[in-house]
Amino acid sequence: MKDYEIVERLQEIKEKLNVRPYAPILNILFLTYNLLLKNYDTLESHAETLSMDAPTPSSFYELFRGIAYLTKGKYMDANVAFKYALSIDPENHYGYLFKGIVNIKEGKITKELFAKAVTLAPKYEKEILKEITNVEEDEKLKIITSEENISRKEFINILEELDRTAKSDPILKVTLTEAYLRVGEYKNVLPLLENILVNYPNYPHALYLMGRIIDEYLGNHEKASDYFRKTVEINPLCRFAIVPVEEERLFKISELNELKNLYRTEMPIIKFFKEEFNKLKMEMGESQIQGNQSTTSQPQNIQTQKEIFDRTDKITAKIDKTIEEPFETPEQKVELSEEKGQNRIEDLYIGINLLKEKKYEEALKFFLNKLKESQNKEK
Repeated sequence: MKDYEIVERLQEIKEKLNVRPYAPILNILFLTYNLLLKNYDTLESHAETLSMDAPTPSSFYELFRGIAYLTKGKYMDANVAFKYALSIDPENHYGYLFKGIVNIKEGKITKELFAKAVTLAPKYEKEILKEITNVEEDEKLKIITSEENISRKEFINILEELDRTAKSDPILKVTLTEAYLRVGEYKNVLPLLENILVNYPNYPHALYLMGRIIDEYLGNHEKASDYFRKTVEINPLCRFAIVPVEEERLFKISELNELKNLYRTEMPIIKFFKEEFNKLKMEMGESQIQGNQSTTSQPQNIQTQKEIFDRTDKITAKIDKTIEEPFETPEQKVELSEEKGQNRIEDLYIGINLLKEKKYEEALKFFLNKLKESQNKEK
């Protein structure tokens, strides 16, 4: 997109903002176009105004505020802004990218942040982010957020155990919530969602799920629309952003499409990140940058060995009971053969032992492989 085209479009957006000053999509377009033109003073002042005055917070307002601070060397302020962006939306991958930039400046570890960003990024950005950062996806997060896995009822046991050992992980909690929703375990959904929204009241994924359960389970479409509307206001680019028909006046579909197309074709934030990352490589040397990425921090909230053993023993008992019970079809009861049942028990104990040894990534991979084998046999 040529600069003169951006200038013309900015003028049109300014006129619209005079009528709709807090329209979220228009404001994000305004901020994005100013970023492309490197109008960092405008970026800072407008993002700060929105951060203070907008009726609904947006992870993008905080993100652009942090970017403006970065350009002026205000790293402490930038760090606060990026942290706030992630407290609003823990799945905004841009927040992890720029938190990584600040970490590099402070000589801290960056690999874990960049790996999260790559995992959460949309498909059209993944490869370029891998190329820029030289970091692959976070394997554990990739498995947890996999659409294929979330849809499997058997996967819930794994998510439940991981949730017990990482109680403060909002992405894990919201994934478990979605897994419950997909299999119709509504009694487990609301308590989890309420817990998430107490700590992350503006988390788009959680708001979307709350809207769904209110719409599908309680039948209150009007109330559900409030949650869907708020999701779009906070992060219109997230995969959960749904525009209710009655809200089309506030969220112009043409503007939303313009925003999505702009990020797919121009990749404005990725381009800026690449420039900043390359500057750091020039200033600090690539070896030092890679050094900051070579070590990953130890997992937080690790429970005691006894607690893990106690919980896995309970899971073992639950799984054993499931295996011993015959599977029923409408026509007949089909009992597992002794040999087949024994093989399944052995497989489950292997996975449970991996959990006991705190080898969570290996346990996830093991269980998923077994699920795939089982699925292939059924076909």
